[in-house]
Amino acid sequence: MFRKTISFLLVLCVAIVAVAQNKTVTIECGGLEKALSGDYSFKSITINGSMDVRDFVCINNHATDIESIDLSGCSIEMYDSRDEQYLGIHTHFAAGEIPPSAFLGFTRLTTVKLPSDVRSIAEGAFAGCESLVSVTGSSSIEHIGDFAFSGCVALNEIELPATLCRVGDYAFDKCASLPQLDLSACPRLSYIGVRAFAQNTQLASIKLPAQLSTIADAAFAGCSGVESVVLPTGLVNMGEGVFAACTQLVSVDMSQCTVKDLPAWTFSACTLLSNVELPESLGSIGEGAFAHCISMQKIALPSSVNTLHDFAFAGCCAMKALNFMPEGVESIGRYAFYHNTTAEYTVIPRTVSYIDDHAFDGCISSDIFYSFREMPADLGEMVFANMDVEQKTLNVETVSVPIYESMEQWNDFGVINAATGVDEVEVADDVKVVFENYTLKVVSAQEIEDIRLFDISGVMLYMAQPHTYNVDIDTRAYANNIYLLQVATVDGRQVVLKVARVIR
Repeated sequence: MFRKTISFLLVLCVAIVAVAQNKTVTIECGGLEKALSGDYSFKSITINGSMDVRDFVCINNHATDIESIDLSGCSIEMYDSRDEQYLGIHTHFAAGEIPPSAFLGFTRLTTVKLPSDVRSIAEGAFAGCESLVSVTGSSSIEHIGDFAFSGCVALNEIELPATLCRVGDYAFDKCASLPQLDLSACPRLSYIGVRAFAQNTQLASIKLPAQLSTIADAAFAGCSGVESVVLPTGLVNMGEGVFAACTQLVSVDMSQCTVKDLPAWTFSACTLLSNVELPESLGSIGEGAFAHCISMQKIALPSSVNTLHDFAFAGCCAMKALNFMPEGVESIGRYAFYHNTTAEYTVIPRTVSYIDDHAFDGCISSDIFYSFREMPADLGEMVFANMDVEQKTLNVETVSVPIYESMEQWNDFGVINAATGVDEVEVADDVKVVFENYTLKVVSAQEIEDIRLFDISGVMLYMAQPHTYNVDIDTRAYANNIYLLQVATVDGRQVVLKVARVIR
């Protein structure tokens, strides 16, 4: 009998503890405090009925140690306060909104079930909830406010429905456990805010909707698990450093968007980045946009690009050649190609009129420079510093040789050649060229990825990406008989050949 009594008491104690741990209430707006009657010992709570900000304040004041909250059977009503401010300085609270800072710093909160009709999660609503793992239940969210989930380092499940229109600044900053981000089914989403998903280090993939128009500063900076990104067709505005320090990022396709300028530091310190497709709308490469992309061996710049800003390609030490600047580039910024230690030669388009301080500082392997501008570009300070320029060769037009020889810094080159002699053709064992009447036939041992033909003044006459081993170029429409042929093969090799058209 005694043992049965003890067993009964143990079961009763467990039941009492369970009741204390879990609470279910049905309330009307403002009624939570009365329904709880001063008992805040629960670890999880289910609220049914309707509630407003006063009920959130009750939880915020008295139940900061809760681990789970279920609002799926509840609606959130509007509340306007004339006499009192709630949750900071706020007096107006919209219907269907998790109020600002409602669960700010609830470090033990792990799961949240939202009402199905919640349309907004206000600023800081769950910020600092470092144990929060799952937020589910709403299929109507339109707006996620600034800092809404900032610092939720354990968050790995959240439903972002098709109704989503805006993700605020720092909304998911440092949410280091999110495994993927698929927003492709959110056709109304137009804005992703400053550092919205920054330092989401476990994020393996990012999918964005076609209509997205704005990605603000550093939105995905430090997302070190992402390997590839395709930017949407509707994108017209990008902030600075959007993908900075995405250290596993290998491939980026921007070809379909209409961004006019690549902002500063967009891909800086993306140490594995090697494949980038840029939009034809692009006008400039921003400050440090590709700085320290140490795996990038080559890049194709659209013909629309006219400016390379400071540090644009600084530290891109795997570049095979600095020959990708299109005709139309007018200025090259400070340290633009700083410490590009691998590039074997450099081609400066004839449209470049100014090269700023230290632009080619440390380009120690670039033994040959081509400058097609008749009058030398104006130079800033120490443009060719730390590269033993007296050991380098500068090729220019015949009429320009004495001009370059008279200009400071240009005349530091050890040899200044007239780049018109047929006997100066570079020999390349794996690329053969021959003229048959007016057809230039190019045969390569490796598949040709990109081929370009320039006249000797630097004007591009022909460009193609054939991905074949043989290319025929009809030169009948081209004046003169001396050309510069540039061939890039799929194995990363780049060859520049000077070819002479001889018609018999």
